[in-house]
Amino acid sequence: MKLSFLCVLLSFTTALYAQTTELDRATKVLPATYLIDEGSSLEFNEVLELNSFKPTKELVLQAGHTYWFRIDFKNEIKTLQEQKLWRLRTNSFNEAVLYCSKDGSIEQKPFGWVKKNESTQSIIYSNGVLFEKEDLFSGKYLYVRAKMYFSYSSPVYFKYISNTSNRFYTDYYTKDDLEKLTPSLGYFGACSVLFLTFIVVFINVRAVEFLYYPLYILFSAIYLTGLDIPVFHGFFENKIGFWIGLISQVLINLFYLLFAKYYLNTQKKYPLLDGIINMIIVILILITILHFGSYFSGLYQMQENILNIQRVVMTFFGLFSMIYLLFKAKDKLALFIVLGSFIYMTGALTYWITINKYYMMAGSFLEIIIFSLGLAYKIKLEYEGKVALQKEVSLKEISAKRAQINPHFFFNSLNSIQNLIINNERKTALSYLNKFSKLARNVLESSYEATVTLTEEIELLNSYLELESLRFDNAFSYSIKIADDIKTDSVEIPLMLIQPFAENAIIHGLVGKKEGEKTLELRFLKDGRFYVVEIEDNGIGRQYIQPEVKKKKSRGMEITKKRLKMLDNSEQHKNTIEIIDKYDSNSQPSGTKVIIRLYNP
Repeated sequence: MKLSFLCVLLSFTTALYAQTTELDRATKVLPATYLIDEGSSLEFNEVLELNSFKPTKELVLQAGHTYWFRIDFKNEIKTLQEQKLWRLRTNSFNEAVLYCSKDGSIEQKPFGWVKKNESTQSIIYSNGVLFEKEDLFSGKYLYVRAKMYFSYSSPVYFKYISNTSNRFYTDYYTKDDLEKLTPSLGYFGACSVLFLTFIVVFINVRAVEFLYYPLYILFSAIYLTGLDIPVFHGFFENKIGFWIGLISQVLINLFYLLFAKYYLNTQKKYPLLDGIINMIIVILILITILHFGSYFSGLYQMQENILNIQRVVMTFFGLFSMIYLLFKAKDKLALFIVLGSFIYMTGALTYWITINKYYMMAGSFLEIIIFSLGLAYKIKLEYEGKVALQKEVSLKEISAKRAQINPHFFFNSLNSIQNLIINNERKTALSYLNKFSKLARNVLESSYEATVTLTEEIELLNSYLELESLRFDNAFSYSIKIADDIKTDSVEIPLMLIQPFAENAIIHGLVGKKEGEKTLELRFLKDGRFYVVEIEDNGIGRQYIQPEVKKKKSRGMEITKKRLKMLDNSEQHKNTIEIIDKYDSNSQPSGTKVIIRLYNP
């Protein structure tokens, strides 16, 4: 990749420095005639004796045919005497040989795309083929035998230029040359970045659509820009490399279908389309095999027909699939395929009509961008689905744990009521039972909700603390303080988030205290974008809690942390729980303070 851009940079620098103009590249057009060798059986000596040559004016080169050209220099003899070495410049034939007369013998000079004596420096232009005035047959003709692997509709031309002036083709670039190269280099650069990006994504996510998509991008870049990229230029100057360039148009469609199949999950969502895609994938694989055989057997007309068949197949499939998905789309993913395919098909059809590859390049580039956005959207959907599933699992887990807590609390409360009745404290028992029924109703009504308003949570807390105070014969006092700037009706928090901490403070902190005042304070404050809940007691602290009790408390803490984590909106604004052990002036435990910080988005 670095070599590619370095070559381009050096070429551009040289071009701008030289300020090459079309005048420097002035060539003379030569009259030429041709004949077709249908069976590629004519020898050169036989061609010399034939008089059936026709003007090249209306000639359209057909794939697989062998053409003989006779180039006439009879009006250029005087010019040829001015210098010794000259260059014949012509169309980019796939295979071509210049026949020269050398001291009574015949010399052959290959100069086509895949068979040549000299490598090409220029990205755009060939070197041409070297000749001298003495190489002319009958003092005025040069002969060229040429073959094309695919049909070529541009006019056939033959020009010549001095060998010294030929460097303005091979070593420098004009402004027009740079304008021709810029779209190809930009397209190739964008494809390279996207190819590497999605290969990295595939390595991480291991989803096959993220493998087929970069392969689709790779062969799109090879097919549309391979001949314009320095690092690939030499690769295509052999028969195998040229075949890869040709078959890339089939591989583009093959990997496009594989990408669409897994991207849309057609097997599950679109069974009819999936069956058709599978059938066409088999057809494209067979086409690739047949094309390989015909190309390397020299059946170039057949290989071109094979490529034309796949174009027709893919055109009809593209139209069908777009219409099918428009009416049967089950999600927005299908719309990315429809829009991208429509734009690509428009560019491709315009290319075949105008023979201007930049239309197809533009359509392909827009399609690649749309498909990339589609893949990004799919990643987003899958991520959101996983998050939702994890949240649902966590909620069920928390509900199960909460369901274990509530019966425990209900049992203790009913047991306390039973003791009051046994001790004939009916008035107290009725008061306790009334508060208990109110709390039970509130808890059961809220048990299906993940969150409640702060007002509801405080009401539950107040009912709970009243019951616990009665249960322990008013052995402790409690208070709930709410800051003036908190609107409790508009703040939502997880249901019974604070109750476990209040219960721990009472059961494990205050009840075990032998002497002195026992107090529990709950404070609701606001600190910037955070709501702060403080649960503070002056009990015996955590130091004297038994190990098995600590273990139970730690499990409860983990559940609460999970509940808070589900409410996290970002890494910068996390909900937190902090536990502070308090000590008196003699370094003796004097209670515990829990601080819960809840982010207010």
